[in-house]
Amino acid sequence: MKKLIYILLTVLLSGNLNAQDEDTFSPSKLESIAKNMKPVWDDPDADFAISAIPEKWKEESGVIIAQKTRFSFDKDANKLAVYEITRRRIKLNDRDAVNTYSSVYFRIGSSSDGAGIKIIKANGTVQDVSLRNAVYVEDNSDVPSTFTPYIGKASTYYDKSKSRVIYYKVAVPDLDPGDIIDYGTIFYDDNTVKKMSFIEFDPIYFVCTREYPVLSQKFEIDTDDKSFVNFKSTMGAPLFKETGNSNADYLWEDRNREKLSDTRWVNRFVELPMVKFQIVFSRSENRSDLFIGDKGELKQNISPEELAKKMNILYNKLDGSYYYSMAKAYLKQIGYADMREDDFIQKTYYILRHMSHYKANGFSSELFASCFTQCLDLRKIPYELIVTSPNNLTKPENIIFRTEPEWIVKVKDKFVFNATVFSNPFEYREEFLNTPAYIISLGKNPTATPITLPASKPDDNVTTNTITAAIDTATRNMVITHQKLATGMSKQFYNVQALIYTTALDDDHRSYGGEDDLRGGMKGDALEQYEERLRERKKEDKTRKLEYMKEALSDDFDNISVYNEFTLNADGRTWRKQDLSYTNKYQLSDMVKIAGDNLLVNIPGLIGQQLFVSADGRKREADAYMGFPRSLRNVISFTIPDGYKAVGIQNLNMNIDNETGTFAVQASVEGNTLSILVKKLYKQVTVKKENWPKLLEMLDAAFNFSQKKILLKKIN
Repeated sequence: MKKLIYILLTVLLSGNLNAQDEDTFSPSKLESIAKNMKPVWDDPDADFAISAIPEKWKEESGVIIAQKTRFSFDKDANKLAVYEITRRRIKLNDRDAVNTYSSVYFRIGSSSDGAGIKIIKANGTVQDVSLRNAVYVEDNSDVPSTFTPYIGKASTYYDKSKSRVIYYKVAVPDLDPGDIIDYGTIFYDDNTVKKMSFIEFDPIYFVCTREYPVLSQKFEIDTDDKSFVNFKSTMGAPLFKETGNSNADYLWEDRNREKLSDTRWVNRFVELPMVKFQIVFSRSENRSDLFIGDKGELKQNISPEELAKKMNILYNKLDGSYYYSMAKAYLKQIGYADMREDDFIQKTYYILRHMSHYKANGFSSELFASCFTQCLDLRKIPYELIVTSPNNLTKPENIIFRTEPEWIVKVKDKFVFNATVFSNPFEYREEFLNTPAYIISLGKNPTATPITLPASKPDDNVTTNTITAAIDTATRNMVITHQKLATGMSKQFYNVQALIYTTALDDDHRSYGGEDDLRGGMKGDALEQYEERLRERKKEDKTRKLEYMKEALSDDFDNISVYNEFTLNADGRTWRKQDLSYTNKYQLSDMVKIAGDNLLVNIPGLIGQQLFVSADGRKREADAYMGFPRSLRNVISFTIPDGYKAVGIQNLNMNIDNETGTFAVQASVEGNTLSILVKKLYKQVTVKKENWPKLLEMLDAAFNFSQKKILLKKIN
């Protein structure tokens, strides 16, 4: 069986990877590209004639003087042509900004694509950057998001498109602090609309605060008579407006936007000013199964009543019969009719998890909920259908796209979320904690009844590190045995780290007590060959695992000199063993310093890397989004070497406790064992910016503790 974890970690390559001319564009091609760009450079928008920046921003790394993206749609009988035209003009104030734009990426995958770069020097001289020596980009995932389209090519039944996703990058020579870079790109996609009643282009979530302060930023949308626009502005962001002119139907404009200094723990899509919008092609207006309005309407609200009707329609139109039939066959295989209801619910969940990640490329929440509820109907087990949205994407009252609602099933007063390859029944997801939601009643008169999903506590999500440590007297390395136990939502930090290059996902059928649906279809030589390949892979994985774990642990310990052993104690993926547990054995260098006859040992450093908050980070403009409440416990047992005694242990003890978090240390010595218990709690999902100093108190205490060294004094 193809190992699922590899799928989760594989970066999918896109685009045409055939050999390209890696050195140059021909003169005729350059002429064609320049011709495409002429309307971009001739745009009379006055914002792109500005060179001066406000005095208040002259110390910033860079300033976005102007940026504008225009979406233009044009449909004929079988094709929907989409032009996405972007231009950016940026003042580069320092070397960091210069380095950021020392290379520019662009796409030339059709005769209608375009790109151009101009450098305006401090003395006003304008230099055109030649694209002739642009280099073909082999891996499209290497292209920074700044240089990629917002919507790109749509997925259609047929693809007779002549446009391709082929990227190049070009070095920008002689770029200096004080220069202005002015560049534009044209992305053209001809989407085949034959037999397509509608196309939903990718929704765009645009946070107004950018990496630099902004003087002017705009979106223009020029639609045809079959294209519709949904949008929602939140947290004070400007609104889209109808232009009333022939140049563009809709305009969004934002000016004089300061840069946000906070970059860590920011719930960007919810807490910051943002506009989100989506363009939908539909052959008919106000379709009941699409989130669009009437022709010419800028739709920006979906009421709970309208949401209930649309969810009812989508639920009834969803064709999950193939997977439901498969699930029913699995259930029949394990004798579902005679099970206790609780066992039936658990087994059904694991069967759907198996199907989702072993028989498909992951289910949507709609498909999972549909299959799950149909299975519950087999046993006439009552349930409720819940709809909400992830709290790191949008608030439920701001749902405006068909892709935003998340479907959840409530059964026996517990909530069942769409299964990940790692999850168990009733396990919570952080993006739905304490989130408003609706119970959707299905039928002729669907309703949406508001509820709030449950919250969580630090003790529900615990990571326990049990560490035994001793000094190797020959090498002065610290020899570590480190067992990690993770519960609840804390498992998500370690699932991949623990399970990659192991056999944990090989026998998924055991989670629901069914037959091995891969080996079951093999006999004779085919089965033997499969088993041989499996043995070879397991052998290779043992070596890979040690290398991987050494690298993975370097986030906490960059001084691992030897990584010896990994043991998976429990994979956390079954009903009986839902906690994740594994053990590492390794050695750390540079933990012991000689001070005369004595030793200084960084035992507190065994709690791992702790966050150091710089002076700039002590000022907070936005609330801190912490994800979910959680508890970290470090239980350290250190063997004091013969002939030494630990001094000043009582100075390690502390207890910082407030409404945002806790950092507490209890240290003691018994015989030749130094025991240290360290507790660190994040108590809140969101820490208000006014309480940021209280969280800093806890974070500072953790960092300062991790830097301490314990004196082992030589006994005379």
